[in-house]
Amino acid sequence: MPLHVPSFGDAGQTYDPFTYLGYLSGQTKNIALGIASIALPLHHPLHIAKSAATVDQLSNGRLILGVASGDRYEEYPATNTEYDKRGILFREAFDYIRQAQLEFPIIENNRWGQVDGKSDVLPKPYGSKIPLLITGHSQQNISWISEHGDGWMYYPRNLYMQEYNIKEWRQSIPKLRE
Repeated sequence: MPLHVPSFGDAGQTYDPFTYLGYLSGQTKNIALGIASIALPLHHPLHIAKSAATVDQLSNGRLILGVASGDRYEEYPATNTEYDKRGILFREAFDYIRQAQLEFPIIENNRWGQVDGKSDVLPKPYGSKIPLLITGHSQQNISWISEHGDGWMYYPRNLYMQEYNIKEWRQSIPKLRE
């Protein structure tokens, strides 16, 4: 979250998340390192892919990256990004990050830009990919989240809603194995 929006109710992360994770990776050895969510539409996915892979390498594969579409309206005009398009921007940035983790990726038809397969994004993740956990719905339906994400984080709700969300998530997972 680049801006502190007092009306939202919390300041979010004060420090740049990747700089902070780099610091934490040098101070710890065994704990997982994570970000609850990077609002993908507010950042170029090439920079997120590189920053995330750097932290993942420096921490020996301990990064878990939460991603979201962003919900603080005030940040969108500040980055000249259309708030109403955050769902599609999220999907395209998500795909871009996944593709950037491959060797000499080819990324086409993406408003974030194109990569022609003749250049590469370095470093690569420590393992095969960085786990991407989707925060909230990120303007997506549960089927898309379960098909593309490595997990799902949701905001605390009353017990009835928590139970409903957990059931909805669990029911979406078997569809991937059919």
